[in-house]
Amino acid sequence: MEINHYIIKARRMPPHIIIRKGIGLLLRKSQDIAYRLRDRCSTTYSPPTGYRLSANPIELLPGTLAAHRETILNLANLYLAHYFDLLGSGWTEVNYGLQAGGLEDCRYNMSQQINPDSAGQWLSGRISPANFETSKAIWRLVDKEYKPLDWQVDFKSGYRWSEAVWYHDIKYGDCRGADVKVPWELARSQHLPMLAWAYNVSRHVDKDMAAAMTYAREFENQIMDFIALNPPRYGVNWCCTMDVGIRVTNWLMGYDLFKAAGVEFDTQFEQVLAQSVYEHGLHIIHHLEYSPELRSNHYLSDIAGLLFVAVHLPADRVADRWLAFAVQELISEMHDEFQPDGSNFEASTSYHRLSAEIMFYCAALCLGLPPGRKQALSHYVTAGHDVQPRLKEPLEQFYNVQDPQLFSDWFWERLEKAAEFTLHIMKPCGAIPQFGDNDSGRFLKIWPACDKTTTAQMVAKYKNLEHYRGLSDDSVYYDENILDHRHLLAVAGALFGRQDFLEAAGEVSPEAILVQKMLQGKTVTSYHRKRKLTQSAACRQIDSSSKSLEQWKNDLVAGYGPPLVTIFPAEGGRSDLLEDLRLFCYPDFGLCVYKSKALYLVIRCGSVGQNGNGGHAHNDQLAIELTIDGQDIIRDPGTYLYTPLPERRNVFRSTTAHFTPQMATREQNGWLPGANGLFSMTEKAGYGTVYMEHDGFVGYHDGFGIEVYRLLELTRYSIQILDYCSQEIRLDSGFKEYSCGYGKCQIEK
Repeated sequence: MEINHYIIKARRMPPHIIIRKGIGLLLRKSQDIAYRLRDRCSTTYSPPTGYRLSANPIELLPGTLAAHRETILNLANLYLAHYFDLLGSGWTEVNYGLQAGGLEDCRYNMSQQINPDSAGQWLSGRISPANFETSKAIWRLVDKEYKPLDWQVDFKSGYRWSEAVWYHDIKYGDCRGADVKVPWELARSQHLPMLAWAYNVSRHVDKDMAAAMTYAREFENQIMDFIALNPPRYGVNWCCTMDVGIRVTNWLMGYDLFKAAGVEFDTQFEQVLAQSVYEHGLHIIHHLEYSPELRSNHYLSDIAGLLFVAVHLPADRVADRWLAFAVQELISEMHDEFQPDGSNFEASTSYHRLSAEIMFYCAALCLGLPPGRKQALSHYVTAGHDVQPRLKEPLEQFYNVQDPQLFSDWFWERLEKAAEFTLHIMKPCGAIPQFGDNDSGRFLKIWPACDKTTTAQMVAKYKNLEHYRGLSDDSVYYDENILDHRHLLAVAGALFGRQDFLEAAGEVSPEAILVQKMLQGKTVTSYHRKRKLTQSAACRQIDSSSKSLEQWKNDLVAGYGPPLVTIFPAEGGRSDLLEDLRLFCYPDFGLCVYKSKALYLVIRCGSVGQNGNGGHAHNDQLAIELTIDGQDIIRDPGTYLYTPLPERRNVFRSTTAHFTPQMATREQNGWLPGANGLFSMTEKAGYGTVYMEHDGFVGYHDGFGIEVYRLLELTRYSIQILDYCSQEIRLDSGFKEYSCGYGKCQIEK
């Protein structure tokens, strides 16, 4: 990191925090010297523990999956062939020696062909010497015909990191076009549950045991491949604790699903997996992405991974301590990361999905704990917990093991409201609007939402697939719909017994069935029933009774002169936009939503999030998304990329990328220059929603140094946008070239 970055950040901090962080940095640097030497001299695999995993009891009914047989088998067969579609890559075979298509003008040729032997000698020179014997022993358990995955390669650009490099010496973000998120995303192993579904369908629906065992062996082979080729603390896949937590969770969820379907895994595989799960837990607890000032989805993912590890390991002092700590911090992060209206504090609708998904599955896991494991929450010993934050004594905790619902009412209410947020902002098509960053981040892809089409159609749709050469043009192509968040509603419907959630989620969802099995018949009483509220009372409204919309128009003209006017009519004047109009307001996030039979309109006016850090916010104050008669008129362009092309990242989070008032080249909020400013934003724009009623909206921001007002007037047959400012402003129709999320670029050709 550049020294200027530290200087700029230090200027914003109180002296005591600067001193504490400086001491911490020096301590970490000195520890790295000692730990690097230790890991070079001795194996980083931990001594054998003899652990065996406990599968979570989640019996599934094969009939639930029969209706999805074709999709399950098609996707699972792609994974058998080691084809993956991640972060806009298109379905790509990930093997050693792959020829990457490149990212824009950046292309590397760094993944070399290999000749793997079943004895594991091919690992010599590839794995650190101290880990070679253990890696070789694990590799010998892999099937001879199995073709190893290249876990270290960014298969979009072709850039490759080395599995022989100690994790704190791995560098990323310094080579143009190289995206570290690609190997991280693959290593999250979120495709493994689909292999379990395929086993279930093959064995119980098709009655084909040989085919079923193919999926089970692939599950074993991929995990042992990873463990052998990624020794703890070596290579790119141990750099980010968040990804360690998500990876081990997906391993364990896949394991549970296979066991629920009747698989008896090889004993040696069970031992290797249990040992690695323990090593993942050790890594997480000693590399928590914790800060007293700011925590985010990263820390929440750490805690979630530790929770899943603790539940699946046999009960002992270590596992019980990890379990109590994870539950303690889950409650803490619900309070700090989710706001009273249920929205997430990241200022991103997509990161709301990621964090809410983590919370839902972790809450369901906690609620379904067997009595013995639940009692461990009040009988653990704090001795041995030597990291921050501290582990509270049992009597200090904010959970109650005697309460069937374990957590306090405020926890469950906030979690239920997180689902209501998704329900209320959802478009008629089931997609959510994009505000803030979208990196396609997920915790578990139990049942990914995919659109079935052909390769040729996808190449025509996405600009980044222009030079795609993976599947043939006429091949069936499954395109993941990253804006479809209805799976959250399925999970929430199962947890809270909310029929409206389940109906909005659509067809019978395997995720809802899964969560019902995890809960073992338990549900949480809705806060609506506890407080005797109607569902329409769930959302706070803006107090705008002091002045009518017409008065606002007159006052704004008097103060600023005539507005810039944009009109969007209903198609042919046939639809009444105001029929059955409902309003939803989420002031903590900063979203105002208007929904009717013919109209979907959402306006953004809120904080940059993350307690002012703005790491995933965009300059989208007063931006809108608009759909009339099911046709998208205005939509946010998305995110595209983070670190590979910094200038692109800044374009996509800039004011000019959004349908909002523009003023020359001014930005609403600023950010630090260079790569060090990619995940922060200086909140300089004051903002406010001063009117929200059935006839319109009025909001403002002063990020340009002067106030800009946006007034939206709703009539039966049109939406009028009136923008007011004392200086010349213009309105852009949004950044047209790219859209639809991280790495996935859609254009109209």
